[in-house]
Amino acid sequence: MSPFPGPRSSLAMLWAYVRDPLTCMVPLAETWGDTFTIPGNPPIVLTGHPEGIRAIYAARPETLTPANTDLGVFIGDTSLILVGGERHKRLRRLLMPPFHGARMRAYGRLIQSLVREHTRSWTPGRTVSVHQTATDLSLDVILQAVFGVRDPERMARLARLLTDVVHGITPAIAMFPALRRELGGFGPYAAFRRRQVALHEALDALIAEARGMEPGDDILSLLVHAQAEDGRPLTDEELRDQLLLLVVAGHETTAIAVAWALHALGLPENAGVAERLRAELDALGPDPDPAVVDEHPWLRAVCDETLRRYPGAPAPAPRRLLAPLELMGRTVPEGTAVAAAIGLVHFREELYPEPMAFRPERFLERKFSPFEFIPFGGGARRCLGAALAGYEMRLVVAELVRRFRTTPARPGPDPGKVRAANVGPRYGVPVVVDEVRSSDRPGSPAS
Repeated sequence: MSPFPGPRSSLAMLWAYVRDPLTCMVPLAETWGDTFTIPGNPPIVLTGHPEGIRAIYAARPETLTPANTDLGVFIGDTSLILVGGERHKRLRRLLMPPFHGARMRAYGRLIQSLVREHTRSWTPGRTVSVHQTATDLSLDVILQAVFGVRDPERMARLARLLTDVVHGITPAIAMFPALRRELGGFGPYAAFRRRQVALHEALDALIAEARGMEPGDDILSLLVHAQAEDGRPLTDEELRDQLLLLVVAGHETTAIAVAWALHALGLPENAGVAERLRAELDALGPDPDPAVVDEHPWLRAVCDETLRRYPGAPAPAPRRLLAPLELMGRTVPEGTAVAAAIGLVHFREELYPEPMAFRPERFLERKFSPFEFIPFGGGARRCLGAALAGYEMRLVVAELVRRFRTTPARPGPDPGKVRAANVGPRYGVPVVVDEVRSSDRPGSPAS
């Protein structure tokens, strides 16, 4: 039995999450404190206290296992987030080198050029969706930088397959395993399975091609040729599952983060933040080096504040305990699940005064610990693609702010919406393009 009290029904928590996915945990903490239990099988102890989060992240990896492995239906049973023990250690060692921060800088110019390509339709007077543009752009980054696909026809086919599979993971079939029935080929789950089979075949073909070629600079090529200490490479199944994980956990989350940033910058109360960002980016020149852009302090502060204020999930990837864990002065028994509650710690008043306000300067005024600011998780389970996701977000936001002036087409706050495993803008952040400031467009003002 959990030593921490909490609400009696997990359905109440689910309903609160659907209604208010961004801040649904704040009222619960007001009632139950910053560490409480959500009933279920297993029950989950959620903590939004930095010391509680430290205890979870510092726990020996072999004492934690995924609380919900049925996600393997969507992303593969050997996906990094679903395996534990020695297999997790081996996979992480093999996967880490291509995702090193320094390695990401090789993709800077590619990301900048893809922004220009995906915003060619952003002409004055037109209403566009930031979320849709960022989603298409992020998918192309994965296709080229991760998969190494450059042929337009093949990119289009893979993009279609990937999008169909990601969109096929509806909240209903993601949250309720009982709905995963093929029903003689009819229904949403049967449609998902057909798309999944087609995608697996396409990814298997990519892997086979990469195995027969010399190492290139894309991440798939580097992973194909990676070897563990015992000389064993990743199997085809392991490779395919990690590629699927990158798509499901990577492209949508990065696109959502970009959309939330543009949403926040478009709010009237944040006009000063947006103008300062535009002015400081303009000072870098008309074609700044990606590394210089990436290191810009105010840009980093704006992006970090976006990730704080608009958490992608309130408490992702709970882990079931294989041994008791000391947490906030109490012993959580074996068999209980634990999770770091991003949706609580990011709104702690003593850490982030006026937590619902968008104040990037807080990230210049102090440095937050890895138990206070956790957009990518932490410990042995910290998101492997964090470096690429953060790098891509900063470059895309910078390019959009430098090249365009826009006005929100739907002014006011956005409550958010559950999108598969993520929380994105409910309305897609539609904006009206007021001015094209890019010097590479005929007849447009130079920056």
